[in-house]
Amino acid sequence: MKSSVDQIVEHACEEHSASLNLSHLDITVVPMQLCKAKHLVRLQLNNNRLIMPPEEVGELKQLQELSLEHNQLTILPSSLFQLHHLTYLNISYNPLGNVQVL
Repeated sequence: MKSSVDQIVEHACEEHSASLNLSHLDITVVPMQLCKAKHLVRLQLNNNRLIMPPEEVGELKQLQELSLEHNQLTILPSSLFQLHHLTYLNISYNPLGNVQVL
């Protein structure tokens, strides 16, 4: 049986949604099928327990806004630098310390 997060992501993929809000869901891992949501322009992952955004987020080439505040981020994937349309990135309130990019 699919989790509610999986169902939300699957629905966004099927509907070619431009925006997806996965905030306040207490998730530690983003479903891998998120990379199939190629139409996303805005992705909200704030107020969860993510340690690292998935590397596959770099496949969301249309992404302009990414909210990752209030998580447990310690590192950022290098795939973030593949998001050429990204104009807004919020990584506040995370224990990043010195920002390390893998």
